[in-house]
Amino acid sequence: MIGKFKDSFYQGSERIHLNNGGLAPISKQARDKVLYWGNRFYEEGFYTDLDYMNDVLHSRQSLAKLIGCDHTEIAFFQSTAGGVSQLAMQFPLNAGDEVIMWAEEYGSHLYPWQEACKRKNANLVLVPSEKNLATPYEKIVEKITDKTKIIAVSWVQFLTGARTDIEALGKVTKEKGIFLFVDIIQGLGLHHFDMKKWGVDAVAGGSHKWLFSPVGVGYLAIDQKHIGKIKPHNVGSYTFGTCDDPTSLECIPKLDASKFEAGSKQVLEITALGASVDLILETGVSHIETETIRLAKMLRLGLEQKGYEVHSPYELKNHQTPMVNFIPKATTVESLRAIPCNFAIRGPGVRLSPAAFTTDEVIGRVLSVL
Repeated sequence: MIGKFKDSFYQGSERIHLNNGGLAPISKQARDKVLYWGNRFYEEGFYTDLDYMNDVLHSRQSLAKLIGCDHTEIAFFQSTAGGVSQLAMQFPLNAGDEVIMWAEEYGSHLYPWQEACKRKNANLVLVPSEKNLATPYEKIVEKITDKTKIIAVSWVQFLTGARTDIEALGKVTKEKGIFLFVDIIQGLGLHHFDMKKWGVDAVAGGSHKWLFSPVGVGYLAIDQKHIGKIKPHNVGSYTFGTCDDPTSLECIPKLDASKFEAGSKQVLEITALGASVDLILETGVSHIETETIRLAKMLRLGLEQKGYEVHSPYELKNHQTPMVNFIPKATTVESLRAIPCNFAIRGPGVRLSPAAFTTDEVIGRVLSVL
């Protein structure tokens, strides 16, 4: 399984990719899909219309399997921020209502909720992580009051890979009638997720990390029972029908999540996403997770043996992560750039994030220069 997965990625030695939690290379399947549709659009133009729409539908269906929802509950956007903004700006908040988030959230998740709270005079409650950077769901639960309307958290934190127990949190929010929204970009495709089983009301994410697809696709999946309560943030012909429908002043939005897609879609990127998701489903998320964590452990132990201070909370249950955040030495950044190996500066230090396509030889090569 993993051998075929690794063979689906370029394995040249001239570059090292250890910022997969930032921007991962795309799979061969995704590349081939882009080339396929590029050629067909070049040669056939309009005559591809029905075929590409069916391929977009297939991508939607495959993504739904990975998320654990129905494909009619998924809307595509340009980015994760687009999906988050759709929900945040149109969520029925009133003055004095509370939105609870982790204090360490990434800007594309934090800023839409911050702006929504400003516009509606709601209160944004930020909960700091623990000293070891862990994000136990109990800390979120402690902040719940009778004014809490929504909890919006990342499943996996971008700084260190700390993971929140969403299934446990979902039981609490369901019992208390609180809307649970989860940013899943740093975990989907890497760890098992089940939106419906875990009691999650909506999720958002993007294509370019652990889904190994081109930049440029965001998605919002929202439980059908909530879709009618949320108005479209952007409005166009596809909000109500298709581009071929006659213009009418009697505008009745669609009944599923596609009403949030105002117009034409980024076909190359969405179909490429579907191709990579199919690869992930074929390989099995559990196999991908096991291999990725094995490589990250090899990297972490190697760094610790060399005297580096590692800040990712590995020792805690449910916090296994491919993200290795460590305090650099004076020559660390220069040494990584010289190989060259990409990385990210995040939180307390340098973040490296191997993927399941990474090889043992690559990990050894990186450790040899640090």
